[in-house]
Amino acid sequence: MKILVAYATAHGSTAEVAQFIGRVFSTYNADVTVANVIDIQSVEGYDAYVLGSAIHAGLWLQDMCLFMDRFEEALKSKPSYFWVSCIRALEDDGRKHALKYYFDNKLLESFDLRKQAVFTGKLNVNAITRHEQWFLVANYDGKLTTGNINHDYRDWKAIAAWANGVANDLELVPVFDPVQTETM
Repeated sequence: MKILVAYATAHGSTAEVAQFIGRVFSTYNADVTVANVIDIQSVEGYDAYVLGSAIHAGLWLQDMCLFMDRFEEALKSKPSYFWVSCIRALEDDGRKHALKYYFDNKLLESFDLRKQAVFTGKLNVNAITRHEQWFLVANYDGKLTTGNINHDYRDWKAIAAWANGVANDLELVPVFDPVQTETM
């Protein structure tokens, strides 16, 4: 099975999540391509699409919107999975809020969307623009001050569990290296 893991990233955190998801799929009998949406020229030949975008100012990144517009008809024809990375997921109701407001449900309901997820991201306030800093301060619930939130908040176990759930949904079979199993 050929799987495209396509992502839109602003500062690299979402790209790292996509690479990780691709590595999870590589433990199955899948041919996996992981690519930034701005580099993708065609989505033909894939059996499933796993898409992810960072959330900035409450929206998917423009690159993901343009990608989905460009390839909408092809993307609708195969199983799709979508995740977003956002710092708001740290809040008590953050994941619920993100699922309700950060997914373009009107667009996604026309897809064969099988699973979606919200993952926390990585934040370094010194690496983001002033506009992003202001938006963060204006919209974050205030439980942590911006001076104390520089951290990698990604939950790799949750990301792996979601990716394995996608693999299970696609009925992929894990591949085991017979050389390793013979030495055990």
